[in-house]
Amino acid sequence: MAASLAASPLGALARRRVAAPRRRVAVARRGVASVRADATATKKVVVLGGSGFVGSRVVDRLASAGVAEVTSISKSGAAVPGASSSVAIDLAAAAASEALAAAFEGADAVVSCVGCIGGSDEDMRAGNGDANATAIDAAKTAGVPKFVYVSVASIVPDVVGATPLMRGYFEGKAAAEAALMSAYPDASSRLVVKPSFIYGGDAFSVNPPRVTKQYGDQLVKLLGSGLVKSIAEKAPGAIALTLAEPVSVDDVAAAACAGALGRATTSECDGTDAIKACAGKLDVA
Repeated sequence: MAASLAASPLGALARRRVAAPRRRVAVARRGVASVRADATATKKVVVLGGSGFVGSRVVDRLASAGVAEVTSISKSGAAVPGASSSVAIDLAAAAASEALAAAFEGADAVVSCVGCIGGSDEDMRAGNGDANATAIDAAKTAGVPKFVYVSVASIVPDVVGATPLMRGYFEGKAAAEAALMSAYPDASSRLVVKPSFIYGGDAFSVNPPRVTKQYGDQLVKLLGSGLVKSIAEKAPGAIALTLAEPVSVDDVAAAACAGALGRATTSECDGTDAIKACAGKLDVA
């Protein structure tokens, strides 16, 4: 799902026909700078929304870290660089749970980058909440020991959560987090990655809002400075959100991978600084 005020909206997933699961062998993975970490203890990781903006980076980083089997799941089943297989599953369909059960068999961790922004409140609640709740329940039933969910920074709904056009979006995200905590009560078995504005790639986008890596890096230099951070910490909500440092899609992906590989030392990384700290754990074996 796409970069926006949320973590990773990857396209609307609500109310769509099920696509019959199919598998494809992915093409050779992109070159992404990464120190190969020992991932021998983690044999298989499934990435939901694996063909999206955040999910595709998660797939690639897991493969670079040495995970033997990385499965990408998306509605289209599009081949993803770094994925051992790509599976088409519509999480809004009645057959989703059965299809997920098969895909999750033998998995050591599941990472969900699934979400949607835009459309009706009902669509956003379903695409962010129901879709993830279905995946979480299927993972728990399949005995998957770890689940990582890319959500949204708490400062965002705190400031703009009452906005009518976004209410369903935030309600869906909150419902997914609640479902995860219920199914995985042990803090060591879950990680919620909570970015505000994600940037990266080489193209600008309006819907969802996204800026390039080059532009985002310049914003980080400005908004990540000590002076601006000091002002943001003391500013009221709307100003604090405006001054919030954006986070690179690569850091979001690395933090999610650290959780999947059991290297995260927390059950939640909320905001850019916490995500960067968690991302730094990825290459620490």
